[in-house]
Amino acid sequence: MGASDRFTITVRGTGGHAAQPHLASDSVLCAAQIVTGAHTLIPRRIDPTATAVLSITRIQGGASFNVLPDQVQLFGTVRTFDPAVQDKLEATLREWVELTAKAAGCTASLEYRRIYPATINDPTCAQHALDAASALFGRALRADAPAATAEDFAFMLQQVPGAYIWVGSRKGDASPSLHHPSFDFNDEALPAGAALLASLAERRLPV
Repeated sequence: MGASDRFTITVRGTGGHAAQPHLASDSVLCAAQIVTGAHTLIPRRIDPTATAVLSITRIQGGASFNVLPDQVQLFGTVRTFDPAVQDKLEATLREWVELTAKAAGCTASLEYRRIYPATINDPTCAQHALDAASALFGRALRADAPAATAEDFAFMLQQVPGAYIWVGSRKGDASPSLHHPSFDFNDEALPAGAALLASLAERRLPV
């Protein structure tokens, strides 16, 4: 799974009356330009063979119908798999934020935090898990492609070889997925998960 970064962009302008925008530096318009341009950075500045996701998830600013606020904040996340892509995307986003603000007569700053590294399974451990699951349940599926979701188990995998396993707990394909407000954990998955963990340990114990 991907590395998970979080960012906060603070755009500062000169507030004013909405009927007199020429007397102000419009932080809302500047923030909108940053949002639009930020979503072009990956397809235009990152190698198309690389995998990356940038999503701006919250905009906060202003409190009136007729006042241009002096500050707007944007919040979002970046997901990557390659540290080099992660470095380039952070630097590119910072450049875009600062120069877009300058062109709009505003100033802007980027607070960028790297929360979780990429989750990288050890191939031997992953195969061990697949073998154990196949023996226990009759089959096991390898993920078709990496997922851009993130996991703090990645920190453990940086210290010791291991593998992250999805047991699966949805009640059919039509049921809401994880993080959905209507998600209902399938308790029937618990015995299967416990059995798999026990099997993984047993298969590694000396005979």
